[in-house]
Amino acid sequence: MQNTFKVLFSAAFLAVILIFIAVPCIVAQQPVQAVIKELAGTVEIKYAGSEIWEAASRGQTLAGDTTISTGFRSTAVITIGDSILTVRPLTRLTLTELTRNQDNEKVELNLQSGRVKADVKPPEGGKTEFVVKSPNSTSSVRGTVFEFDTINIEVYEGTVQFSGLLGSTYMLDAVGYSRVDELTSWASPPSKYAEGLRPEIPYESDPIKTPAQPPNTSSPTTTPNPGSQPLNPGSQPPYSPPSSTPGGDDGLVDFTPIVTF
Repeated sequence: MQNTFKVLFSAAFLAVILIFIAVPCIVAQQPVQAVIKELAGTVEIKYAGSEIWEAASRGQTLAGDTTISTGFRSTAVITIGDSILTVRPLTRLTLTELTRNQDNEKVELNLQSGRVKADVKPPEGGKTEFVVKSPNSTSSVRGTVFEFDTINIEVYEGTVQFSGLLGSTYMLDAVGYSRVDELTSWASPPSKYAEGLRPEIPYESDPIKTPAQPPNTSSPTTTPNPGSQPLNPGSQPPYSPPSSTPGGDDGLVDFTPIVTF
């Protein structure tokens, strides 16, 4: 009887110890919330373990291991904690890890193709480890703004640790640029001159202006024979443009440009 009591007491004591160990771990490890704030064009997501692509929607919450794909002239803006990730057109990436331990965040992305811009901001009083991996390189930052296309990286603010798959690690400060060789997977030394990120996509153009033309309401006319007499100027009054045109006093019509990311 005494031995049985000792065994039960030991088992209960061990259970209590395990609870005290497990509870802080459960409380500490919390997911970082990732939400689609804006999207345009064709943006699709695929959940972990699924082979089905679904249309993404604004305000949708994304869990870890979710894959995001954008089509031509399509973009998505995703908030990950306090950080902002802009997914450019023709991009595919996976949210590999989204965890938070007390005030510290760990975000890891797997960029398979395309291009992303990250504005990394740590939580108040904490730190964010923001890692973007590609088949050839790894970018690791803590509070910065940079753009990455799996090969080329350009840093706008802060500092980024950029590593090739086989070594050659560099610290890039703003404004800094580096690229990794696709054959050797070695990163180039930091430079102030960027060769341009891929894919080359127009961001924003100035308003286009074209001369205003009167509507053509008359039937098509044939080109006169060079040997024939010219038309009588008095047979039809000449066209007089209106005093005010949609484009203003310069007689030009404004066309809103197409803005893409």
